[in-house]
Amino acid sequence: MQRHKLDIAVIGLGTFGFELAVQLSRNGHSVMAIDSDEKKVNAIQDEVAVAITADVTDEDVLRKIEINKFDTVVLAMSSNLEAVILAIALMKKMKVPYIIGKANRFIQRDIFLQIGADEVIMPEVATARRLAERISYPNLLEKFEIDKHHYIVEVRVPERMAGKTLRDLDLRRKHNIIVLMHKTADGMQLLRDADYRFSQGDIILVVGDEEQIKKVFD
Repeated sequence: MQRHKLDIAVIGLGTFGFELAVQLSRNGHSVMAIDSDEKKVNAIQDEVAVAITADVTDEDVLRKIEINKFDTVVLAMSSNLEAVILAIALMKKMKVPYIIGKANRFIQRDIFLQIGADEVIMPEVATARRLAERISYPNLLEKFEIDKHHYIVEVRVPERMAGKTLRDLDLRRKHNIIVLMHKTADGMQLLRDADYRFSQGDIILVVGDEEQIKKVFD
């Protein structure tokens, strides 16, 4: 399925903003990278569609680059609180469709949302939580949120399940966990055979309540 191409502006080319802009560009989106530091702009110009040096707290500059025509604008410059606040206010006034802010602290997040940001991310908090979860639950490899409680999770089969079949484990009845797929040399395959016997370290894809999955596969 062809991915929908978006026009995205990434403002602030620190480590986070630089990497985000490059990855979005590699994912097929049209990216304008913006920073007030010419050296950072020069460093990324071969990686994105457009890279410019600009002051995004100047309304005339924002109008000149037609910031309102971008599908999404990411403000990745959370260290300069005043500049982010002004930029969000101006972009909201100019009816930018979707504004994502980056915050270092919860108070910043609350302020950005109050003045009009559509979404605010906190990369350090998110990274810390992911690391804590990876250390605490080493058999949970990857998860994809379905709703507040339910996830599709890629898990490693623990030692105590080795040698047992899907029928033996009866995960659906006992824990309301559905096993969807298992990883083979050819990639993920649907797991249709209830008599499939698991080996320790097998990688499977399951769906269910996140806390139940953690408890069962811990």
